[in-house]
Amino acid sequence: MKIAICDDEVNFQKALQGKLEEHYSMLEVEIEVFSSGIDFMNRFKKYPMEFQMIFMDIEMQGLDGIETSKLIRKINQSIPIIFLTSHTELAMEGYEVDAFRFLDKPLKMEKLVKTLHDFDSLRLLDSKIELQDGERTILVNWSEIQYIQSENVYINVLLEDTQYLIRKKLSNMEEQMPKQMFYKPHRSYLINLGFVKFFDGKKIMMKNGNEIPLSRGKRNDFKISMRNYLRVLG
Repeated sequence: MKIAICDDEVNFQKALQGKLEEHYSMLEVEIEVFSSGIDFMNRFKKYPMEFQMIFMDIEMQGLDGIETSKLIRKINQSIPIIFLTSHTELAMEGYEVDAFRFLDKPLKMEKLVKTLHDFDSLRLLDSKIELQDGERTILVNWSEIQYIQSENVYINVLLEDTQYLIRKKLSNMEEQMPKQMFYKPHRSYLINLGFVKFFDGKKIMMKNGNEIPLSRGKRNDFKISMRNYLRVLG
């Protein structure tokens, strides 16, 4: 993931970059800083799909954040723009460009973290995976998958209203899956935590009524993963 910060205050740039690096920690996140709307647009016009999120200062010299965002929207309608301002009365103008969030300056860490959690939730829910079913390539949202079960050299991918038997290893799916959304409670299963109805020390009951075994050594780890899921996506 690549994040842009567009702000003309050097100290604020460094502070925000540090907070983002702290939040995402070991994840592969690259942060690039721009000091003006013009500098950012020169880059964005050439590479409109390069960034997945933009932090935009409303009050900048020359091309301000609102005008910069209007130019962004002519090129990319969906990229999340998070406005930064020390004057909350200016935030209303951000609705013209469908801003994702507004954050006050100076930044409050709890509000920044909430914004990042909401963004991560949106990104996970919108992400897709390709399933190769013979000659057909099927695109499925990760959020549609209830669970995946290993069956020898195949995996059974269960959705709410259908299922696909795909020639693929469960370990390969595990490498691709969004870690905050899925969990491996048993060597033969990957489950979507959003479809868990209840669980005890031995099994997990899914919303469709199917029971998934829970390995003894994973009970505490599963509880932690479930709590993290509820905190971020629940």
